[in-house]
Amino acid sequence: MTEHAIVIDGVGGQGVRVIGNTMATLLGAMGYEVTLLYDYDSSVRGGMSEAFLKYADEPISNPVVEHANVTLRLADRGPNHLDSDYVVCDIGLVKPGERAEEIPFLELGVKHFGRDLFGNMIALGRLLRLSDVKFDQAALEAALPAKYREENIGAVRYGYDLDDTQIHQIVPEEAAGRFAGRYAEAVLSGVAMRDAIELAGQHPVA
Repeated sequence: MTEHAIVIDGVGGQGVRVIGNTMATLLGAMGYEVTLLYDYDSSVRGGMSEAFLKYADEPISNPVVEHANVTLRLADRGPNHLDSDYVVCDIGLVKPGERAEEIPFLELGVKHFGRDLFGNMIALGRLLRLSDVKFDQAALEAALPAKYREENIGAVRYGYDLDDTQIHQIVPEEAAGRFAGRYAEAVLSGVAMRDAIELAGQHPVA
């Protein structure tokens, strides 16, 4: 039996649990055995929020993730002791020595689907592709709530279909990047999430 482990790293309000729950439900609908654990700081606004997901063709004996095949990093708040074969993250969150790629998920959600929340589904689509999970629209429809289902499916498909050439084309220049880092800093300072998104999108003046 081959187990696959996924880690989603972010802060409260970034949709970590939404992505984790949707992926777990989708994999379950596709016939996989799935475990999903959460770790989050409920006492701090914008505090750490983590999801640890495993899936396999047979029952999983130990749900604890000690090494991830793929990590989705929306903010750098997660445990430092875990390593990963590959990391997909928002701009400015790659750590030295990692095999990784950067994609401005929240900005793409706004640009292509009109709302930042669809950036979560773009991230889910890319996560599915990197995890070699087949795009299954019927199972995805079953996993998603009725509200915004069509838009969510479109966003997942968009993320799933991204190739390396497209990723290099859409990643902004460094001066326009670090959206996720600015978002997390704004939330931690007490700014409302909706306002934090707007602030994060404002590029610093040189």
